[in-house]
Amino acid sequence: MKEGLLFAVSRRVSRKSLRILAYHGLWTTPGYQYGNHLFMQPEQFERRMSWLRNSRYPVLPLDEAVQRLDDGSLPDHAVVITIDDGWSSTYTHMLPILEGLGLPATVYVTTWYADHQIPVINVVVDYILSRAGRAPSERFAITAEIVKLPSLGQREQALRDCAARFGVTTEEWWESRQFHLMSAAEIGAADRRGLDIQLHTHRHRSSNVASDHLEGEIADNRAALARACGRPEQSFRHFCYPSGLAHPSAVAVLEAAGISSATLAESGINPPGANPYRLRRFLDGRLVSEAAFEAYLSGAQALFRTVKSLATAEG
Repeated sequence: MKEGLLFAVSRRVSRKSLRILAYHGLWTTPGYQYGNHLFMQPEQFERRMSWLRNSRYPVLPLDEAVQRLDDGSLPDHAVVITIDDGWSSTYTHMLPILEGLGLPATVYVTTWYADHQIPVINVVVDYILSRAGRAPSERFAITAEIVKLPSLGQREQALRDCAARFGVTTEEWWESRQFHLMSAAEIGAADRRGLDIQLHTHRHRSSNVASDHLEGEIADNRAALARACGRPEQSFRHFCYPSGLAHPSAVAVLEAAGISSATLAESGINPPGANPYRLRRFLDGRLVSEAAFEAYLSGAQALFRTVKSLATAEG
């Protein structure tokens, strides 16, 4: 079966399912390229969004899409754009692209680093090791040593010392805030300019092991976003699990907190009747081909996985 026919059949079969695209930040530092799903090139993101704007896939705001998925009024082939974490490049580069194309998007913002405005330590350490050609397994021990330092100034200096130890310069990415999250002022400005700011916990603590801390993380996250955006805490009603992983007990916590939906990192489309607290997405990235991108949107990826699963079960 030719690719075009496969995509057409898949679109027909999956037309009432919701597609959700997931992004993080953009790589704005010249030279060395870091991160596949974490940072993509601005030009690549703009090409993706332009293609989507001119495609047969209508892009809806998250809140509308979740409601219409629930009541069965979702337009055929509907898509939602989501962005995780709230990296500085979300404000400086992604927002202007989305504004220019008139595309709605939701940004799930984690707020501790936004409030404290230092580079995200574990990501910077991973970048340094990657740039130096060292084993990524070293990241955990180095990160643990840095985060236990009592002051933010000491942690920043430790990051600079770590970079120097491995022969990695810092000026080009530190000054451009490559590894910073949006500031509170930028979060508020993005909200006023139309980005849908939503919840991603305060400290980006994963809830895949247990959800004991989740209630407090949501409360702290809401309070920080409410201060930044100047709107009521309860207006933040959509959530993304940190690292896209969720413990089964997390759903009860989200329901009690008045959360309307939650997204995972698990790849897939969301058919009518899908659990709104386990919405699947497609994590786009620098090394993701255009064919793979369209295979997801067409529903071909999901159809292939279903057929493969059935064949495995029968075998």
